[in-house]
Amino acid sequence: MSKEERKAQEREAMRNLILATAGELVKEKGIQQLSIRKIAQRMDYSAGSIYHYFEGKEEIVEQLLQQGYDEFMVGLVNGPDPLPAGESVEDHLRRSLAQYIRMTTAEGSSYRTVMLNDSPAVLSHTAVLHQGAARERNAIRMLCSNLRQFRGMASRSEREIELTAQVIWSAAFGLILRLTVEKQLPEEQREALIAGHIEAMVHIARGQEGQHEA
Repeated sequence: MSKEERKAQEREAMRNLILATAGELVKEKGIQQLSIRKIAQRMDYSAGSIYHYFEGKEEIVEQLLQQGYDEFMVGLVNGPDPLPAGESVEDHLRRSLAQYIRMTTAEGSSYRTVMLNDSPAVLSHTAVLHQGAARERNAIRMLCSNLRQFRGMASRSEREIELTAQVIWSAAFGLILRLTVEKQLPEEQREALIAGHIEAMVHIARGQEGQHEA
């Protein structure tokens, strides 16, 4: 290993240590309380040394949010299997939406923090409402793949399918936000809301069939 390669590895290791420390502080105190000074104190380093690896707090926060989103998407992509034999397209959509909602509302999920961040660096990973999102975002791509299997979608354009996926995703996002805020809901009410949302989304997908046949 060359001297340059060893230095690059050491620099990457230090960046990862700073990010790990920052992540611990965010979990303990919240993202708004994070500061370069607190990171340095936790690591027993000077604040100036942190700036050798990151431009400032904003870059660290963006890196943390990107990591959180990437980890979440790995879990989502490795979630529901492709449509298995004997499962209807409607049940596959139900299963996919149920997993999505439960993963994102799970205790400790950083989903809301990530998805509500409006910094350009994070949005470059998380924006899902622009035209062409199905080509760039796994969540929208998988939803479009599911929707294409509905009979009424057969003659629909890719643009129409993508728009339908974005509408369904946005509705799920709204429910996810409220469930993460209203944490004290009785479990029965929580489950009823999730089930009601899922059936409404299946109805939207089915509704495309009726519009096509009309």
